[in-house]
Amino acid sequence: MEGLGQVELPILSCQNLCKSFPGNQKQEKLVLANINLAVPKGSFVTILGQSGGGKSTLLKLLGGFLPPSSGRVFFDGQPLTQITPKIGMVFQDHNLYPWMTVEQNIGFGFKIRGDKPGTYQHLVHEILDTVGLSQSRKLYPHQLSGGMRQRVAIARSVVVKPEVLLLDEPFSALDVQLRRRLQDFLLTLWKEMHITMVLVTHNVEEAILLGQKLIVVGNQPGQIIEEVVISEPQYGDRYHPDFLQLQRHLESLLDSNLIDPVQAKPLPISNGKAIS
Repeated sequence: MEGLGQVELPILSCQNLCKSFPGNQKQEKLVLANINLAVPKGSFVTILGQSGGGKSTLLKLLGGFLPPSSGRVFFDGQPLTQITPKIGMVFQDHNLYPWMTVEQNIGFGFKIRGDKPGTYQHLVHEILDTVGLSQSRKLYPHQLSGGMRQRVAIARSVVVKPEVLLLDEPFSALDVQLRRRLQDFLLTLWKEMHITMVLVTHNVEEAILLGQKLIVVGNQPGQIIEEVVISEPQYGDRYHPDFLQLQRHLESLLDSNLIDPVQAKPLPISNGKAIS
């Protein structure tokens, strides 16, 4: 109807998503249960949970790398049934090809697509400038630091201009200072390239600093137990009292052994504060 605005659908979402894997004595082990999630286009969503809670499995389901046991995943309003070049993924391990240079690794996606080097070489050079690796383009992965290798892995994923980038704890193996530098780098890249990003982590500080929407996943089986909308500037300062208060709340939530995800109904949170 004229004069009425249309509600924009999330670019990535799932409904009643469940995932089981074969367990002992031929019984299925339920890893994720009843996940309902909406990722707005252009947003940065972080998924926080303890190790072994199914976060990486959820990310692979959202990218079409795994089929759901039940429920559905939607990409751009359509059911997602297989992987698509419109959704990129960065894994915990950089997975760079050791026999290729930085430049060749970054351009590999174009190569397997069958594109001629003349059609994409300028894009590779642009992303090398963006991630600060132009001077290292002829080096091989073994000649790079851990942080540089992760930057190459991220550059390889974003150079083909996906609409969504999924990141599976890409900084977990790095020291604190390098991790913080790469967090800043990733935020800058997100702002400049306008790519929707979804990152899973077990680091509470990282989840708050990077996320516009923060999803907390409980364990056994993994279920969403709380959502936090983060829009106030103080949550970009890891030393601000509001940041520290939210950090303590989330750490307590993750550490608690009393939460039953089926029964618990946490308060919704906006701007890092519970809505009563």
